[in-house]
Amino acid sequence: MRLQGAVVVITGSTRGFGNTLARMLLEKGARVVISGRSQETVDTVVATLAQHGDVSGLACDVRHAEQVYALARHARTHFGRIDVWVNNAGIATSAAGGILDFPPDVAETIFQVNCLGTLHGTQAAVAVMKRQGGGTIVNLYGRGSDLRPATPSGLYGASKAWITSFTRTAAAEYKHVPIRFIGFSPGMMLTDMLDVHEIVGDTVAPQMRNYPLVLQALAHPPERPAAELVRLLETNTKRFVEYRYMSGLRLARMLAHLAWLRLTQKGRTTPPTWRQQPAFDPWPHIAEEESA
Repeated sequence: MRLQGAVVVITGSTRGFGNTLARMLLEKGARVVISGRSQETVDTVVATLAQHGDVSGLACDVRHAEQVYALARHARTHFGRIDVWVNNAGIATSAAGGILDFPPDVAETIFQVNCLGTLHGTQAAVAVMKRQGGGTIVNLYGRGSDLRPATPSGLYGASKAWITSFTRTAAAEYKHVPIRFIGFSPGMMLTDMLDVHEIVGDTVAPQMRNYPLVLQALAHPPERPAAELVRLLETNTKRFVEYRYMSGLRLARMLAHLAWLRLTQKGRTTPPTWRQQPAFDPWPHIAEEESA
């Protein structure tokens, strides 16, 4: 597709990968709508991005369908259409832990943002694109989207596995409509989503000792996968495609680098110390009546 003049909506784009993608698309001549949960932050980022091209923005908490619909209305009001919708908004916990070590409210927040947010965005985009004659929807995959264990971020990984199934199903159900679906996995990026401030429970403590080495070998700046997504948007002709930045020869090189770091101890520093929190235990709630 021609990105010159195309209208692109990116959720969760005031920082990190979404912000980088917005800037690169503006430099290609696209018209971009950004969003974040704070209108003040959105306005600040819009002012910064305006030097690169035609950009607008609206506060949007993707957990709430009405706010996502408002974002779609905003894009149509300002630019008349929506050619690409990127469901980028997502969260992970700032704590590492086993998948059962977190209280249910933590899981609820992750699933609401990552899963419901993707559902709301896809529904809004499809509603617009069906009426205008087509478009492209990009859903962000991530660790866990390949259905492999995602320790020490299992809840985040489970949400990304849901997004994989959701995207594949939507693509199959709408193959008769001129809407393209892209499942895009940017890999481990050097953004604040990788920041760990505490460890919950004992499940992942041994694994976390190597976390700095893993970051050094496998994490990369968001500019690299963002450039790949821009290229994919320009060249893709398939109705449905899945793309993983960390795959093939690139992944093999990263894993070889990690093995070399472990073998030579290069880059190994004093193991970081994190706050330790006890794992969630549902037993007191189960045994409540028993003790009464």
